[in-house]
Amino acid sequence: MWVAILPRLDSPARGGGVVTVPAGRPAPALQGHRVGLISRLVADVIDLGVIWGIGLAAILIIAMARYLLFGPPFLLPVLPGWMLTGAGGAIAVGYLTVGWTGTGRTVGKQLAGLRVLDRSGRRLSMPRALLRALLYVVFPAGLLWVLVSRRNASVQDLVVGSVVIYDWRYRPP
Repeated sequence: MWVAILPRLDSPARGGGVVTVPAGRPAPALQGHRVGLISRLVADVIDLGVIWGIGLAAILIIAMARYLLFGPPFLLPVLPGWMLTGAGGAIAVGYLTVGWTGTGRTVGKQLAGLRVLDRSGRRLSMPRALLRALLYVVFPAGLLWVLVSRRNASVQDLVVGSVVIYDWRYRPP
């Protein structure tokens, strides 16, 4: 039984070099291939949970510091909506930028076996990773372009010149 036909990262620009993936053994066969929408969404949902956890940890640290400095009661800070949105966006941009420039992965991409690289196969530079992260936070719907792109590229990938591939190998930062 055959599962899918996927374009290879090293294929010619016109879409040549497709590989069929046998069911039951997708990991070795997908290594180096571009990632589709579902795998990206799985990784992004995991990353959203990590970002939420970082934000919650920050709120708890602020509450604990306030409690230790000023005494009881222990209360969580109540932030206005605009500040909560801005802080969440800043945490997301920082988290994504650090992950993509370090190892090319965030926690979600690591668990899903994905890596973000530039078109030549190198890690993203800090400015490119920052721009990609900003585009992801400001325009998340750009991810849907993967559905119509021959190269499985999101709008963010097209603007920045990045690719997302299946990669289970360890690459030190």
